[in-house]
Amino acid sequence: MSNLKEKSQEVNKVYMTNEIKQTNLSVELTLVTPKLAENYLRFNNKNRKLSSNNLQFLVNEMKSDRFIENGEAIVFDKNGYLKDGQHRLGAILKSGKSFFIPIVRGVKPIAMGTYDTGKNRSSADVLELNGFKYSALISKFIVSISKYSENKSKVSGSSGLNRRDKLTNQQILQYCELNYDWLKDIVSKLEPTYKKSNPKVLGLSSICLIAYLIGGERPSTEVYNFINYLIGSLRIQGTSSNYLYEKLYNAKVNKDTLNNYWVLGMSIKAWNYYIDGNPSLKFFKFDITQELPKPLKTF
Repeated sequence: MSNLKEKSQEVNKVYMTNEIKQTNLSVELTLVTPKLAENYLRFNNKNRKLSSNNLQFLVNEMKSDRFIENGEAIVFDKNGYLKDGQHRLGAILKSGKSFFIPIVRGVKPIAMGTYDTGKNRSSADVLELNGFKYSALISKFIVSISKYSENKSKVSGSSGLNRRDKLTNQQILQYCELNYDWLKDIVSKLEPTYKKSNPKVLGLSSICLIAYLIGGERPSTEVYNFINYLIGSLRIQGTSSNYLYEKLYNAKVNKDTLNNYWVLGMSIKAWNYYIDGNPSLKFFKFDITQELPKPLKTF
């Protein structure tokens, strides 16, 4: 016990004798108005090239009240030049909105080289930090739902969303908070099915999206049975699901890239045949210039 007390006293002595490090940095929480943002931007002559896409994205976020005061600072160097925050300042000016933002002054001019060098926090990271299970898969699932939703204009091809259309981490978090119960239910029911399938002709997030498109937020048992046929865990020769499975399998073996929109359209058509009695057929098709077919409902 005496040894522990002596060690504690030694540690305290070290802290007390250490010199306090001095800094030229200053930090002030400031309500940045459009007028103040315009003034700050006058000192923006030694910064990276402005991205019009990123600027418009932030303007849209601010106008839609999705921009969050997250503590990220606007930074000026010791010579008064703006080093970080030009896009946020430009967006404040264009949106007409005002936000509380920390203003840091006095950094070394070379500090710009140290910005944005860490790993950005992904939407899956954000969901996990907020206690949601299946965070990576649910994040992909939410993005897929947004991209192929019935309320969104048809997307042909497999190209990604542009910067303006991408969901932010905050939007994904908010959607998950409102819909986690059924998102987790779909994911948890399909994950064991996916793991048992071999070869894996579709990704798990794609399978979840198909189940959602044909069965809604609460797919019936029949929907989950159909997924087993679609990915080859169960097979009946001569049926629509088997025909599509063989297409997916051949693409997998030959390393062909299939159009995502085509896969969705064919899956819904295969489901409609399946729920309508699963008749024998040798061929069916879907044209990606068409709208997605409407899935027949189960009873």
